[in-house]
Amino acid sequence: MATEYTYDYAIVRIVPRVERGEQINVGVILSCVDADFLDARIESDEARLRPLDPAPDLEAIREGLATITAVCMGGADAGP
Repeated sequence: MATEYTYDYAIVRIVPRVERGEQINVGVILSCVDADFLDARIESDEARLRPLDPAPDLEAIREGLATITAVCMGGADAGP
């Protein structure tokens, strides 16, 4: 019989202008404590972001999204 686990997830969103409340889903974080599992899948579409903000700080967005992936992977690159 297969073991059943409960997984939790969080949607990763970019919110370019908080005052307008618009957002774009760009990924998901999936975790399961019982299976010792943590992973993230991120895929941002910068073309979809431009109608919401014509001049987004793309480098800051890329850096923030890369941090999520690094933390999920663990290791020295995950930071303190």
